[in-house]
Amino acid sequence: MKLARGLSVALFAACAFPALAQRLTQDNGDCAGAIFIADSVYHQADAVRGFGNKLEIKENPSEDLQWFEREHHTTWYKFRSPATTTLSFSIIPDNIEDDIDFLVFEGAIPGICDKVAAKQVKPIRSNISRNDKSNKSICGLRKDATEDYVRSGVGSSFSRAIEVKQGDLFYIAVDYQDRALAGYTIKFHYDPPPPPPPPDPEESTKKKQQLVINVVDGKTGKPVDANLTIDGMRFNEVVEAKGKSRYQYEMEMYRNLKIGCVRQGYMFQTIRVKGSTEPEVTVEVKLNPVGAGERVVLDDIRFVGNEDKVMRQSEASLLLLLRFLQLNPKVRIEIEGHVNGPTFKNKKEFIDLSTSRAKTVHDFLVVNDVEPERLSYIGLGNSQMLFPAPKNKEESEANRRVEIKVVAN
Repeated sequence: MKLARGLSVALFAACAFPALAQRLTQDNGDCAGAIFIADSVYHQADAVRGFGNKLEIKENPSEDLQWFEREHHTTWYKFRSPATTTLSFSIIPDNIEDDIDFLVFEGAIPGICDKVAAKQVKPIRSNISRNDKSNKSICGLRKDATEDYVRSGVGSSFSRAIEVKQGDLFYIAVDYQDRALAGYTIKFHYDPPPPPPPPDPEESTKKKQQLVINVVDGKTGKPVDANLTIDGMRFNEVVEAKGKSRYQYEMEMYRNLKIGCVRQGYMFQTIRVKGSTEPEVTVEVKLNPVGAGERVVLDDIRFVGNEDKVMRQSEASLLLLLRFLQLNPKVRIEIEGHVNGPTFKNKKEFIDLSTSRAKTVHDFLVVNDVEPERLSYIGLGNSQMLFPAPKNKEESEANRRVEIKVVAN
């Protein structure tokens, strides 16, 4: 199973990676500043506030089928269809309390944005119905929906899918009637799906190397079946593999890897492999049994300085931690947050920041259906830095870490 970066963003709704979605500005609240979406999954972590520089949609009666009554807290997007197909999509709020509405416009119209403001073009789809919490407040387009427009009030959360041609351009206005509590994910669906891209003619000329991964019991040395996450083997994705003790892959030369390994009843393990030009790279992963008091230092769950936002490189470790808890449903853990604060006493600001970082990991797990009673978190500030006097950026980043302690199993 392969997880594209965009998909992992959907998994990581509560603490999304800031690099994966464009930061919102006032311009994005207007049609002319629409954010271009190039992928089939897009996560916007920022909570939208305001309608941009210009109130483009206004003075419409509340019973209007096609239009918002007015813009409230709006972001505009544009995208092109990758194929001739049936287009549908889902807008999935990070917080079920958020009520999200949307309008869809055909985009290949000269002066489209001015014409929207002048109401010289009309939406081809809209959904302004009240959020349905039984549906997790998701809205969008669906093939089995029957209405092009769903007005304000109680109604279907989905409008009818659109028949599109390859390259067709569309604009979407996403609007919160009330101030947003959190962001959302947009997932595009194509039926039938776009054909795979043509093979890269240069790919066949690149030198390859074999990656062999053997998983063994740390005490007996005997092979054990386990699940893997491999970050760095393929561009812009984390590869997951399940159920074997020996894995073999072909990859490009000189790949720096992070290999995560998890098996029921064992502590999870992460191994880094430096890139090389050897024809074969062999890695042995030793797993040790789970036990109360066992600890794992997740030094590659890294944070932006002075913030609780997780850096993009941390994705594989978060996924591995989630898989560990899914495979071991009786395990309870404590999540410890740490900061980089050399030469300073462990002041309140450090405690608060480290607590916030631990809570970020806690919230990620809860969003992904780990029972809250299995989790606790604490912030330890700078009291346990791995490098009390960091000499470089890498050591400073390592101090901004999370540790996992098994409380019970």
